[in-house]
Amino acid sequence: MLKRNKKISLIIFDLDDTLYPEMEFVKSGFKKISHTISIDFAFDEKDIFELLLKEFSKSRKYVFNRVLSLLNISDIDYLNKLISIYRSHEPEIHLYEDAKNILPRLKENYLLGLITDGIPITQKLKIKALGIEKYFEKIIYTGEKDVNYSKPSIAPFKDMLVELNIQPDRALYIGDNKEKDFKGPKDIGIK
Repeated sequence: MLKRNKKISLIIFDLDDTLYPEMEFVKSGFKKISHTISIDFAFDEKDIFELLLKEFSKSRKYVFNRVLSLLNISDIDYLNKLISIYRSHEPEIHLYEDAKNILPRLKENYLLGLITDGIPITQKLKIKALGIEKYFEKIIYTGEKDVNYSKPSIAPFKDMLVELNIQPDRALYIGDNKEKDFKGPKDIGIK
C-alpha cells in the first residue's frame, strides 16, 4: 500500500522520456519508414533503418530530408508522405517498469494529470499504445493550442489546476527535461 502525502492532491506527469523511453517511439516509426522506402524504391529495409538511426544520432532535425537526400530521392510529396506515416503510425512502445508499477497505485490516492507537447495525433497514439489514459483525470495536449501554450509556458499547468480545482501548492509535477519541463510549474508554485 502506498502511503498518501496529505499535502498533495494532484500529480502531473510529462509523457515522453518520463513514462516511457521516447527512443522506442523513434525506432518504431523508423521501422515503418524503412519498410515503406524499401517497398517503394527497392532498398534494403535494414540498411534504411540503420541509416535513419545514424542520421538521427547526428541531429533530430530533418532526419527524413537528409536520408532521402542520401538516397537521391528529391520528391517533396514523398517526404510529406513519410512524415505523415511517422506521426500517425501505431507505435510499439512500453512503459518504464517503474511507471507501470506506480501509476495504478498513485491512482488510488491522488488525482493524476498528464501534460504533453508534440503533435496531438502522435501523442494520442502513444497514450493509446501504452494503455494509460485510464489513469488520468485530465490530459492536456499542448499542440492543440498555439505555440505559446507548449512547455515551459505556465498556461497548460494553470489550465490543469483550474479544471481539477487544485491549488498549485497541492500539486506535484514529474518530468525529465530541465530546459522545458520545470520552469512553468515552478513559476506558479507547483512542486
